[in-house]
Amino acid sequence: MLSSLPITGTAQLLAVLSPFVPDEFINQLLPGNRVQGRRHYFSAAQLWRVHLLALLTSAHSFNAVVRLLPEQLAWRRFAQLDHRYRTPDVRMLCEFRTLVGVAALRRINEELVRRLLRFLPATGQPVALIDATDLPAAAADNKKKTRCGGPPDGPRWVRVR
Repeated sequence: MLSSLPITGTAQLLAVLSPFVPDEFINQLLPGNRVQGRRHYFSAAQLWRVHLLALLTSAHSFNAVVRLLPEQLAWRRFAQLDHRYRTPDVRMLCEFRTLVGVAALRRINEELVRRLLRFLPATGQPVALIDATDLPAAAADNKKKTRCGGPPDGPRWVRVR
C-alpha cells in the first residue's frame, strides 16, 4: 500500500502533521497559568507536542527526546519551542502526564483523530485505529514479575538426585 505521508521520523512528516494538532483545544482543555518559572513556562499544547515526538521520531523514549531536542530544529518547530536551550525536561513531561490524567489525554487523542478523519477522502476503505492506552507497558521493570500477583508458573527450585 502506497502512502502519501512522508517517512516516519522525518522533518517532512512533522511539517505535514503539525497543522492537525489541536493546540487551541488542548490549551482550553488544560488551561495553565503562563507565568514565568520552571513549571509553567510551556503551554499544555507545547508539552503535548513534545510527547508526540516520542511517537513520531526515532527517539522512542522521553529521555532521548529531551536529550536530542536542542539539536533538532525540526523537532523544536513541531513542538513550537522558540529557544534552542529552553526545552522541557523529563520531570516536566512526567508532571504534565500526571496532572493531565488519562481522561484528558483520551479527549485530546479523540480530537486529533476527528481532525485526521476529516482530512481523509471518503473512498469506502475501512480505517482502523489502535488505542493502546490500557495495555501494560513492556518495560524492564515488568519483565520478571509474576502474573497478577499469583504463584509463579513453575517451582522455584528443583531438587536434583
